[in-house]
Amino acid sequence: MSEGWKLKEGQAHYGVVSEDHVWTVIMKVLSPQSKKTTSYKFALLRAILENLYKVNDKLEVNFIQLAESFAKLYWNLVIRNGYSQGHQSQIEKELINFKIMYVIPDGVGFDSIPVDQQSILMQTIERKILHKDVVGALYADTDGVLYGFSKKERKIAITSSGYEYLLKYQTTVFKLVNYELAKFLQKKNPLVTQGILLEEIENITQRESLQQFQKLLVEHSGSNCFYTGKPLAAGKRIIAVDHFVPWSFVHSDELWNFVLTSSTLNSSKGSKLPAERYLQQLDERNRHFMQIGDVYVKQYMEKYEFKKFNKLYEYAELNGFEKGWTPA
Repeated sequence: MSEGWKLKEGQAHYGVVSEDHVWTVIMKVLSPQSKKTTSYKFALLRAILENLYKVNDKLEVNFIQLAESFAKLYWNLVIRNGYSQGHQSQIEKELINFKIMYVIPDGVGFDSIPVDQQSILMQTIERKILHKDVVGALYADTDGVLYGFSKKERKIAITSSGYEYLLKYQTTVFKLVNYELAKFLQKKNPLVTQGILLEEIENITQRESLQQFQKLLVEHSGSNCFYTGKPLAAGKRIIAVDHFVPWSFVHSDELWNFVLTSSTLNSSKGSKLPAERYLQQLDERNRHFMQIGDVYVKQYMEKYEFKKFNKLYEYAELNGFEKGWTPA
Protein backbone atom coordinates (compact mmCIF):
# COMPACT_ATOMS: atom_id res chain seq x y z
CA MET A 1 0.00 0.00 0.00
CA SER A 2 2.88 2.37 -0.73
CA GLU A 3 0.67 4.59 -2.90
CA GLY A 4 -2.24 4.85 -0.52
CA TRP A 5 -2.99 8.40 -1.64
CA LYS A 6 -4.43 6.93 -4.85
CA LEU A 7 -6.99 4.81 -2.98
CA LYS A 8 -10.65 5.82 -3.07
CA GLU A 9 -11.43 3.80 0.06
CA GLY A 10 -9.63 1.63 2.58
CA GLN A 11 -10.92 -1.24 4.69
CA ALA A 12 -10.16 -0.97 8.39
CA HIS A 13 -8.41 -3.79 10.23
CA TYR A 14 -11.12 -4.93 12.66
CA GLY A 15 -9.38 -8.02 14.00
CA VAL A 16 -7.90 -8.20 17.47
CA VAL A 17 -4.89 -5.89 17.52
CA SER A 18 -2.50 -5.65 20.47
CA GLU A 19 -1.36 -2.35 21.96
CA ASP A 20 2.17 -3.18 20.82
CA HIS A 21 0.94 -3.50 17.23
CA VAL A 22 -0.85 -0.14 17.35
CA TRP A 23 2.26 1.47 18.88
CA THR A 24 4.40 -0.02 16.11
CA VAL A 25 2.32 1.46 13.28
CA ILE A 26 2.22 4.89 14.95
CA MET A 27 5.98 4.86 15.42
CA LYS A 28 6.36 3.80 11.78
CA VAL A 29 4.54 6.98 10.73
CA LEU A 30 6.66 9.14 13.02
CA SER A 31 9.96 7.50 12.08
CA PRO A 32 12.17 8.08 9.02
CA GLN A 33 10.71 4.85 7.54
CA SER A 34 7.67 6.85 6.46
CA LYS A 35 8.18 9.12 3.47
CA LYS A 36 7.32 12.69 4.47
CA THR A 37 7.82 15.50 1.97
CA THR A 38 5.11 17.45 3.81
CA SER A 39 3.88 17.62 7.41
CA TYR A 40 0.39 16.35 6.47
CA LYS A 41 0.66 12.97 8.20
CA PHE A 42 1.60 14.62 11.49
CA ALA A 43 -1.30 17.04 11.06
CA LEU A 44 -3.77 14.24 10.32
CA LEU A 45 -2.70 12.22 13.37
CA ARG A 46 -3.11 15.35 15.46
CA ALA A 47 -6.53 16.05 13.89
CA ILE A 48 -7.69 12.52 14.76
CA LEU A 49 -6.57 13.05 18.37
CA GLU A 50 -8.45 16.37 18.51
CA ASN A 51 -11.61 14.67 17.27
CA LEU A 52 -11.62 11.60 19.51
CA TYR A 53 -14.53 13.01 21.51
CA LYS A 54 -16.51 14.07 18.44
CA VAL A 55 -16.93 10.61 16.91
CA ASN A 56 -20.37 9.10 16.41
CA ASP A 57 -21.50 5.68 17.65
CA LYS A 58 -19.61 4.03 14.79
CA LEU A 59 -16.39 5.90 15.71
CA GLU A 60 -16.66 7.89 12.49
CA VAL A 61 -15.23 11.36 11.85
CA ASN A 62 -16.16 13.21 8.68
CA PHE A 63 -13.58 14.92 6.51
CA ILE A 64 -14.82 18.43 7.29
CA GLN A 65 -14.18 17.86 11.03
CA LEU A 66 -10.62 16.86 10.20
CA ALA A 67 -10.34 19.82 7.81
CA GLU A 68 -11.28 22.20 10.63
CA SER A 69 -8.35 20.90 12.70
CA PHE A 70 -6.08 21.21 9.63
CA ALA A 71 -7.27 24.76 8.95
CA LYS A 72 -6.65 25.94 12.52
CA LEU A 73 -3.23 24.31 12.72
CA TYR A 74 -1.84 25.45 9.38
CA TRP A 75 -3.44 28.89 9.35
CA ASN A 76 -1.94 29.73 12.74
CA LEU A 77 1.43 28.25 11.81
CA VAL A 78 1.75 29.82 8.37
CA ILE A 79 -0.29 33.03 8.39
CA ARG A 80 -0.37 34.07 12.05
CA ASN A 81 3.12 32.90 13.09
CA GLY A 82 4.88 33.00 9.71
CA TYR A 83 6.36 29.48 9.61
CA SER A 84 6.96 28.09 6.14
CA GLN A 85 5.97 24.53 5.22
CA GLY A 86 8.39 24.56 2.29
CA HIS A 87 8.08 26.32 -1.07
CA GLN A 88 6.41 23.27 -2.66
CA SER A 89 3.73 22.96 0.04
CA GLN A 90 0.25 22.97 -1.48
CA ILE A 91 -1.44 23.97 1.75
CA GLU A 92 0.86 26.98 2.16
CA LYS A 93 -0.01 28.14 -1.36
CA GLU A 94 -3.72 27.72 -0.63
CA LEU A 95 -3.49 29.68 2.62
CA ILE A 96 -1.53 32.56 1.09
CA ASN A 97 -3.94 32.78 -1.86
CA PHE A 98 -6.88 32.75 0.54
CA LYS A 99 -5.31 35.50 2.66
CA ILE A 100 -4.78 37.67 -0.44
CA MET A 101 -8.25 37.00 -1.83
CA TYR A 102 -10.01 38.06 1.39
CA VAL A 103 -7.49 40.82 2.25
CA ILE A 104 -6.66 39.37 5.66
CA PRO A 105 -3.86 41.22 7.51
CA ASP A 106 -0.67 39.50 8.66
CA GLY A 107 -0.74 38.02 12.15
CA VAL A 108 -4.49 37.32 12.26
CA GLY A 109 -5.39 34.04 13.99
CA PHE A 110 -7.88 31.51 12.63
CA ASP A 111 -10.50 32.36 15.27
CA SER A 112 -10.48 36.00 14.15
CA ILE A 113 -11.47 35.16 10.57
CA PRO A 114 -15.22 35.60 9.88
CA VAL A 115 -17.09 32.30 10.29
CA ASP A 116 -18.22 32.19 6.65
CA GLN A 117 -14.61 32.55 5.51
CA GLN A 118 -13.50 29.86 7.95
CA SER A 119 -16.05 27.54 6.36
CA ILE A 120 -14.80 28.28 2.83
CA LEU A 121 -11.20 27.64 3.91
CA MET A 122 -12.13 24.34 5.58
CA GLN A 123 -13.94 23.18 2.44
CA THR A 124 -10.92 24.09 0.30
CA ILE A 125 -8.54 22.14 2.54
CA GLU A 126 -10.93 19.20 2.70
CA ARG A 127 -11.19 19.04 -1.09
CA LYS A 128 -7.63 19.85 -2.17
CA ILE A 129 -5.57 18.35 0.66
CA LEU A 130 -7.39 15.77 2.78
CA HIS A 131 -9.62 14.20 0.15
CA LYS A 132 -6.98 14.26 -2.55
CA ASP A 133 -4.25 12.21 -0.88
CA VAL A 134 -3.59 12.67 2.86
CA VAL A 135 -6.24 10.33 4.30
CA GLY A 136 -5.22 7.52 1.97
CA ALA A 137 -1.51 8.03 2.54
CA LEU A 138 -1.73 7.77 6.34
CA TYR A 139 -4.10 4.82 6.00
CA ALA A 140 -1.47 2.99 3.94
CA ASP A 141 1.30 3.79 6.42
CA THR A 142 -0.77 2.41 9.32
CA ASP A 143 -1.98 -0.69 7.41
CA GLY A 144 -5.60 0.05 8.27
CA VAL A 145 -4.92 -0.54 11.98
CA LEU A 146 -6.00 2.98 13.02
CA TYR A 147 -8.87 3.60 10.62
CA GLY A 148 -10.62 2.81 7.38
CA PHE A 149 -11.97 5.49 5.05
CA SER A 150 -14.25 6.29 2.14
CA LYS A 151 -13.61 9.27 -0.12
CA LYS A 152 -17.12 8.91 -1.53
CA GLU A 153 -18.70 9.21 1.92
CA ARG A 154 -16.00 11.67 3.02
CA LYS A 155 -15.29 10.10 6.38
CA ILE A 156 -12.91 7.89 8.31
CA ALA A 157 -13.96 5.15 10.72
CA ILE A 158 -11.53 4.64 13.60
CA THR A 159 -11.02 1.02 14.61
CA SER A 160 -12.01 0.03 18.14
CA SER A 161 -8.40 -0.99 18.89
CA GLY A 162 -7.08 2.30 17.52
CA TYR A 163 -9.70 4.33 19.40
CA GLU A 164 -9.02 2.70 22.76
CA TYR A 165 -5.27 3.02 22.29
CA LEU A 166 -5.41 6.70 21.34
CA LEU A 167 -7.66 7.44 24.31
CA LYS A 168 -5.41 5.57 26.70
CA TYR A 169 -2.14 7.08 25.45
CA GLN A 170 -3.45 10.36 24.09
CA THR A 171 -1.02 12.66 25.86
CA THR A 172 2.03 10.59 24.88
CA VAL A 173 1.03 10.33 21.21
CA PHE A 174 0.12 14.02 21.07
CA LYS A 175 3.53 15.04 22.42
CA LEU A 176 5.34 12.71 20.01
CA VAL A 177 3.40 14.07 17.03
CA ASN A 178 4.15 17.66 18.09
CA TYR A 179 7.84 16.85 18.56
CA GLU A 180 8.15 15.33 15.07
CA LEU A 181 6.19 18.22 13.56
CA ALA A 182 8.55 20.69 15.27
CA LYS A 183 11.56 18.80 13.89
CA PHE A 184 10.07 18.92 10.39
CA LEU A 185 9.32 22.65 10.59
CA GLN A 186 12.71 23.49 12.04
CA LYS A 187 14.32 22.17 8.84
CA LYS A 188 12.07 24.48 6.81
CA ASN A 189 12.63 27.41 9.19
CA PRO A 190 16.29 27.09 10.27
CA LEU A 191 16.38 30.48 12.03
CA VAL A 192 13.84 29.30 14.61
CA THR A 193 14.91 26.92 17.39
CA GLN A 194 13.11 23.60 17.75
CA GLY A 195 12.25 24.35 21.38
CA ILE A 196 10.36 27.53 20.48
CA LEU A 197 8.52 25.72 17.69
CA LEU A 198 7.51 22.86 19.97
CA GLU A 199 6.14 25.22 22.63
CA GLU A 200 4.08 27.10 20.03
CA ILE A 201 2.80 23.96 18.27
CA GLU A 202 1.44 22.42 21.48
CA ASN A 203 -1.02 25.30 21.93
CA ILE A 204 -1.35 26.47 18.32
CA THR A 205 -5.04 25.55 18.00
CA GLN A 206 -6.15 26.82 21.41
CA ARG A 207 -9.06 29.22 21.03
CA GLU A 208 -8.14 32.89 21.43
CA SER A 209 -11.34 33.80 23.29
CA LEU A 210 -14.07 31.85 25.11
CA GLN A 211 -16.49 34.80 25.27
CA GLN A 212 -19.08 33.12 23.04
CA PHE A 213 -19.19 30.14 25.39
CA GLN A 214 -19.40 32.40 28.43
CA LYS A 215 -22.49 34.07 26.97
CA LEU A 216 -24.16 30.70 26.30
CA LEU A 217 -23.34 29.41 29.78
CA VAL A 218 -24.64 32.53 31.51
CA GLU A 219 -27.80 32.60 29.39
CA HIS A 220 -28.72 28.96 29.88
CA SER A 221 -27.30 27.99 33.28
CA GLY A 222 -26.98 31.25 35.18
CA SER A 223 -23.92 33.10 36.44
CA ASN A 224 -23.16 31.16 39.62
CA CYS A 225 -19.84 29.39 40.10
CA PHE A 226 -20.20 25.73 39.10
CA TYR A 227 -17.96 24.54 41.94
CA THR A 228 -19.19 26.70 44.84
CA GLY A 229 -22.67 27.77 43.74
CA LYS A 230 -21.84 31.36 44.67
CA PRO A 231 -22.88 34.25 42.37
CA LEU A 232 -20.15 35.54 40.08
CA ALA A 233 -19.73 39.26 39.61
CA ALA A 234 -20.00 40.44 36.03
CA GLY A 235 -16.82 41.35 34.19
CA LYS A 236 -14.34 39.73 31.84
CA ARG A 237 -11.62 39.39 34.44
CA ILE A 238 -13.83 38.06 37.21
CA ILE A 239 -15.82 35.34 35.46
CA ALA A 240 -13.77 32.55 33.89
CA VAL A 241 -14.79 29.75 31.52
CA ASP A 242 -13.12 26.60 32.81
CA HIS A 243 -12.38 23.38 30.92
CA PHE A 244 -13.70 20.78 33.40
CA VAL A 245 -11.32 18.23 31.89
CA PRO A 246 -8.22 20.33 31.05
CA TRP A 247 -7.71 21.61 27.51
CA SER A 248 -4.18 20.22 27.60
CA PHE A 249 -5.76 16.75 27.53
CA VAL A 250 -8.87 17.28 25.41
CA HIS A 251 -7.31 19.73 22.90
CA SER A 252 -10.83 20.77 21.98
CA ASP A 253 -13.36 23.39 23.06
CA GLU A 254 -16.72 21.74 23.80
CA LEU A 255 -19.73 23.28 25.53
CA TRP A 256 -20.31 20.05 27.47
CA ASN A 257 -16.84 20.41 29.02
CA PHE A 258 -17.19 24.09 30.00
CA VAL A 259 -18.27 25.46 33.37
CA LEU A 260 -18.28 28.94 34.87
CA THR A 261 -16.12 29.79 37.84
CA SER A 262 -14.11 32.72 39.18
CA SER A 263 -10.77 33.68 37.68
CA THR A 264 -9.16 32.93 41.05
CA LEU A 265 -10.52 29.38 41.21
CA ASN A 266 -9.74 28.81 37.55
CA SER A 267 -6.09 29.63 38.24
CA SER A 268 -6.12 27.46 41.36
CA LYS A 269 -7.50 24.47 39.44
CA GLY A 270 -5.04 24.82 36.56
CA SER A 271 -4.64 21.47 34.77
CA LYS A 272 -6.12 19.39 37.59
CA LEU A 273 -9.26 17.26 37.36
CA PRO A 274 -12.13 18.28 39.64
CA ALA A 275 -13.23 15.82 42.33
CA GLU A 276 -15.33 12.94 41.02
CA ARG A 277 -18.43 14.21 42.83
CA TYR A 278 -18.77 17.02 40.29
CA LEU A 279 -19.27 14.58 37.39
CA GLN A 280 -22.94 13.93 38.14
CA GLN A 281 -23.58 17.64 38.62
CA LEU A 282 -22.06 18.38 35.21
CA ASP A 283 -24.06 15.60 33.56
CA GLU A 284 -27.31 17.04 34.97
CA ARG A 285 -26.32 20.45 33.57
CA ASN A 286 -25.53 18.90 30.18
CA ARG A 287 -28.81 16.98 30.03
CA HIS A 288 -30.56 20.27 30.67
CA PHE A 289 -28.63 21.82 27.77
CA MET A 290 -29.73 18.98 25.49
CA GLN A 291 -33.37 19.99 26.05
CA ILE A 292 -32.79 23.64 25.16
CA GLY A 293 -34.14 24.90 21.83
CA ASP A 294 -31.17 27.19 21.11
CA VAL A 295 -29.72 26.04 17.76
CA TYR A 296 -26.11 26.73 18.81
CA VAL A 297 -26.49 24.82 22.09
CA LYS A 298 -28.05 21.87 20.23
CA GLN A 299 -25.18 21.86 17.77
CA TYR A 300 -22.54 21.84 20.51
CA MET A 301 -24.34 19.13 22.50
CA GLU A 302 -25.06 16.88 19.52
CA LYS A 303 -22.43 14.24 20.32
CA TYR A 304 -22.51 14.45 24.12
CA GLU A 305 -22.90 11.19 26.04
CA PHE A 306 -22.15 10.81 29.73
CA LYS A 307 -20.58 7.40 29.14
CA LYS A 308 -18.05 8.94 26.74
CA PHE A 309 -17.44 11.91 29.04
CA ASN A 310 -16.83 9.62 32.02
CA LYS A 311 -14.30 7.70 29.93
CA LEU A 312 -12.64 11.00 29.01
CA TYR A 313 -12.33 11.83 32.73
CA GLU A 314 -10.89 8.40 33.54
CA TYR A 315 -8.36 8.49 30.70
CA ALA A 316 -7.24 11.99 31.69
CA GLU A 317 -6.32 10.61 35.12
CA LEU A 318 -4.60 7.66 33.45
CA ASN A 319 -2.58 10.14 31.38
CA GLY A 320 -1.21 11.76 34.53
CA PHE A 321 -3.70 14.54 35.28
CA GLU A 322 -4.15 14.91 39.02
CA LYS A 323 -7.71 14.12 40.18
CA GLY A 324 -9.60 15.44 43.17
CA TRP A 325 -9.37 19.23 42.97
CA THR A 326 -11.92 21.17 45.04
CA PRO A 327 -12.15 24.88 45.95
CA ALA A 328 -10.02 25.68 48.98
